[in-house]
Amino acid sequence: MKLTLIVAADKNFGIGINGDMLFYISDDLNRFKELTTNNIIIMGRGTFEALPNSKELPERINIILSSKNIETSTGIVVDSIGNLQRKLQEINPKNEKEEFLIGGGNLIKNLWSSIDRALITIVDKAYTNVDTYIPNIFEDKDFEIVKISKERYDEKNRFYYKYYEFKRIKDVSL
Repeated sequence: MKLTLIVAADKNFGIGINGDMLFYISDDLNRFKELTTNNIIIMGRGTFEALPNSKELPERINIILSSKNIETSTGIVVDSIGNLQRKLQEINPKNEKEEFLIGGGNLIKNLWSSIDRALITIVDKAYTNVDTYIPNIFEDKDFEIVKISKERYDEKNRFYYKYYEFKRIKDVSL
């Protein structure tokens, strides 16, 4: 599995509170839609339940990892990482679609070693009311920064943010 992580985080890598995102940036949500449309999105049950009306995101293959039974009209529910790998091989055998990991925090931590690319929107603010974090990718020597956007300002939230793209460094030693 070679996954692309796509997530928004505060400067301490907090991503959520009480099953919801910490903040909403319109431009970032539009970017998310543009990048993930016609691809595969992978999420945990909590992330799925946090989607509007707990419904699949349109124009994407939605895969939900959950040990519990979930009501979904078009999504694919798998109960383990092994079954996730098998399902991805089945529906994307030639890797024609990008496989995006969109959350939640525990699933991201459990699949960290499968992340090959990370698209992280980082806001220049530290939230105090946070219960979900992801690893600090800046401290992970297995990743390098590929791109950083210019600093942007969100009027609604009154903070600055940047888009970062990271790539896993290939281990070429044998």
